[in-house]
Amino acid sequence: MLRRAACALALLLAGAAGGATAQMYTEAERARVMARAAPNLQAVLERDIIGNLPRAERPRAASIRLVFPPSGPSPLSFYADPRSRVIHFPQDSIRFLDDIATLFAWFESRGCAPGMIQTYLWALLRDGRPLPAPLRAFAIDREVALADPFTNDVSGKIYSSALQFILAHEVGHLMLDHRGGLSGAQSQAQEIAADAFAADHFARLGAMPLGVLFYYMAAWWQDPLAEAAPGSTHPVSPDRIATLATRFQADPMAFAHSEPDPARGAALVRDVAGDMATLARLAASDGMLSLLPLGLERDFPLSRLATACPTG
Repeated sequence: MLRRAACALALLLAGAAGGATAQMYTEAERARVMARAAPNLQAVLERDIIGNLPRAERPRAASIRLVFPPSGPSPLSFYADPRSRVIHFPQDSIRFLDDIATLFAWFESRGCAPGMIQTYLWALLRDGRPLPAPLRAFAIDREVALADPFTNDVSGKIYSSALQFILAHEVGHLMLDHRGGLSGAQSQAQEIAADAFAADHFARLGAMPLGVLFYYMAAWWQDPLAEAAPGSTHPVSPDRIATLATRFQADPMAFAHSEPDPARGAALVRDVAGDMATLARLAASDGMLSLLPLGLERDFPLSRLATACPTG
């Protein structure tokens, strides 16, 4: 499922061998996030994440709060403040992740080249260009796209599991008493530990966080191999991706035992883990950050976004 989209970065690398801060969404779109996503995320925090922690850890976790400011430092910004024990999920970032999930699923459904999505993510998140929100940039009508059964089903799985993984990751930072303002190896160690905390959560559920692969594919552009800034930045390094891939590969059934068809679920876990391992290896390649944008501009130019896979 979605292997073409998941492997797009690898294909581009083989061929090739700061972000915008303007308001992306209308007040009506933000209101929709607050009406639908915010209550669901609050329930996930209390019922699914805290409620499934070992009993001895639940009282301390009960002090964690979740807030939904209109926007954050970037279009893809989720973070926890260790001093206040508050997790920040900006409305714009929630909707942005929703749009990205819809893009990947719609492109797969229609057989469109997923490299165009990477062009958009690079231009917005890495190059800082003031682009429209994802669906508007690609001339995709949200309602039309989600009327397609495949797009609706797969985008929902990517979106919901990515948000839950990110939320569990942020809970992990707070429960593990992580600190902001670290750099280099210390920062990476905290990110890997918080990922492990989130993976433990999904293992308790017996479900696969499919969306984490697609989140990594987007977030990597925003902060590749960077040093963590105080309080908010989460570097997505090859080591971080590879460590989580190894966890999934070691015991696929741990992330599939609650699925309707556990054997099929375990096969999906193996596939996603393999894609993550490939992404990690290629992201570690020398010159990757300089070579990949050249391939994107050559093969998937920004000028073709609106005609890449429109709904019209």
